Amino acid sequence: MSVLKKGSKGSEVGQLQQDLVALGYTINVDKDFGPATEDAVKHLQKSFGYTIDGVVGDGTRFLINQQKGLGWKSNK
Repeated sequence: MSVLKKGSKGSEVGQLQQDLVALGYTINVDKDFGPATEDAVKHLQKSFGYTIDGVVGDGTRFLINQQKGLGWKSNK
């Protein structure tokens, strides 16, 4: 999987957005990594003490999958 960041587009971004919605974020699933998706990623990174860069690489992707499995929900 590729690194996803603001400006990325396509099905991987759509999957990321679906995962963020599953974690309680209110964003559109439009396959376009825009400001709302970046804000959700940064909030998630901040919530778990990750580097807050808004970029989804292996570490942030692992965090998303782990928290989905645990049923974590954002309070944002």
